[in-house]
Amino acid sequence: MAPSPEKKTPLYESCLQAGARFTEFAGWQMPLQFAGILQEVHAVRNHAGLFDVSHMGELLVAGPEALSFLDRMLTNNVATVDSGQVIYTFLCNPEGGTIDDLLVYRIGQQEFLLVVNAINTETVFSFLQSQATGYEIELRDYSPLFALLALQGPAAAAILTRLFPDVLPLKTYRFKKLLWQNEELIISRTGYTGEDGFEIFIPPTLAATLWADLLRAGEKDGLVPAGLGARDLLRLEAGLPLYGHELSTTISPVQAGLERFIAWEKPDFCGRSPLLREKNDPNTPRRIGLIADRSAIPRPGMTVYWDQQPIGQITSGSYSPTLEKALGMALVHPVPPPGTPLSLAMRGTFRPAECVQLPFYKRKR
Repeated sequence: MAPSPEKKTPLYESCLQAGARFTEFAGWQMPLQFAGILQEVHAVRNHAGLFDVSHMGELLVAGPEALSFLDRMLTNNVATVDSGQVIYTFLCNPEGGTIDDLLVYRIGQQEFLLVVNAINTETVFSFLQSQATGYEIELRDYSPLFALLALQGPAAAAILTRLFPDVLPLKTYRFKKLLWQNEELIISRTGYTGEDGFEIFIPPTLAATLWADLLRAGEKDGLVPAGLGARDLLRLEAGLPLYGHELSTTISPVQAGLERFIAWEKPDFCGRSPLLREKNDPNTPRRIGLIADRSAIPRPGMTVYWDQQPIGQITSGSYSPTLEKALGMALVHPVPPPGTPLSLAMRGTFRPAECVQLPFYKRKR
């Protein structure tokens, strides 16, 4: 059977005209970089970057029992979320493994929009469908209805308010609906870079127009188009997990060190019992951060050693242009305290590293 053709986002041509180099990701042709990954990282840290993230999935859950259904499915407490608010959470399988990490947008009392990873859109939708029996809910895949732009960086708010003055009072993890060119947009103060920023859900027919308008509005502020390469480096510097690396069906939110997004006070949710056992088990592997010299860049799968004993493997790693160091995250047991000297097995030799507290980078507020 011939492979299915790769999908293109509504911004493919706009990115192509801006000089993007593309890569396949989750079945999509996505911009990997424009002027260069390191330049784009510096732009986002110091000015602003504009990303096409239209490959992300959007699922609608609505109906009289939408809230009780989502609180039964997800680790975080959806009941505490007000209309216009966003919450980060996990969908786990019955064994406690992570099906996906996602954002929940509360549109109204009985209406929620789930923003899920592109690689997991179909899996999440199918799993929720399988669990919805007996609940009075409507579940739909709204992904084709949206293009998604991410405007990130310290200049993001100033740039966005030139086009949308009403977003200025918007707080972090809040969103609002706006009319633009007679179409409804959703703008949220969210992102995946460790910087201030916004994500804009827009009908696909208007995506290219908004992309061009934002780049013009931000030209004097140093706004540049940025690709997935920069986005991955930015999230690594910020210590944020990437599904398939720090989270997976075999790596739980507990192992990933993200228990603060698990509402243990809820009497039940999918995967609660095995997650609680992991939480209370001193032998549970945990995620750590480590730094090394730029000549010893950690790569996924590398073995991490403590006192010449293997304790785990690198899940993500790269060179950080912001910190000018090699950074890595690893899943290990036992867990060394910050400041502990470690070693990485590289090409038949051992290279020094050091365990550090996550995140590696925090923006100035």
